[in-house]
Amino acid sequence: MVQKQSTTRESDADISATGEVLRAETTGDALVSLNIDATADASYALDVSPTGDAGDWFKAEETYAAADVDDPQDIRDTFVAGDAYIRVRVTSAAAAGENADITIQQAH
Repeated sequence: MVQKQSTTRESDADISATGEVLRAETTGDALVSLNIDATADASYALDVSPTGDAGDWFKAEETYAAADVDDPQDIRDTFVAGDAYIRVRVTSAAAAGENADITIQQAH
């Protein structure tokens, strides 16, 4: 079986304010890799949704609190996503002018 890979990327995403910074549509049951390479410490949450509609998100399916991860400027995680949509939100912002390169890769 041939696997396909897709990538959703946001370069220089503003992490100086809380809120959504990246959203990706998945095929469901996809192996997902999340990479965040930031210029400063911030905290993030990974939310999932079956539809992507505003009121249909399960918030903080996974969290990456700056105080709890080894390197809050270099976050790497891999998991299986069963939902059709995933998004990354900044939950504790960095200082003004700070940014991150955020990538969601999927193997399906």
